[in-house]
Amino acid sequence: MREVEKRYKAEKLKADPGMYEDNGLVICTIVGTPVTPRNLMRSFYRLIEKAQVKKIKIHDLRHSHATMLLKANVNPKVVVERMGWSDMKMIDRYAHVLPNIQKETAETFGKVFFENKEAK
Repeated sequence: MREVEKRYKAEKLKADPGMYEDNGLVICTIVGTPVTPRNLMRSFYRLIEKAQVKKIKIHDLRHSHATMLLKANVNPKVVVERMGWSDMKMIDRYAHVLPNIQKETAETFGKVFFENKEAK
């Protein structure tokens, strides 16, 4: 994100005085205005083509983001909040990731339990 911020600051300096609209957007045009959905998709698919990776839908990035967070043992409640979901039910879509989390949690509990037991 820092690189993106640097690039946008540079774009802002290049823009004609009075032309740049600082709307605090992460993704914007060279004059700071919102990017249209069509242009965003065009840029997204151009990046995919340039990276030579499998073509995916932009919404798939949300799924990947949530999956990566859960695999990294981020608390599911935090993932729900970060994704903007209204309740924990949405986490059920990511159940394929959760068995590993359950196993790792059980292992962690076992270590803590037996370490405390041995300390007595």
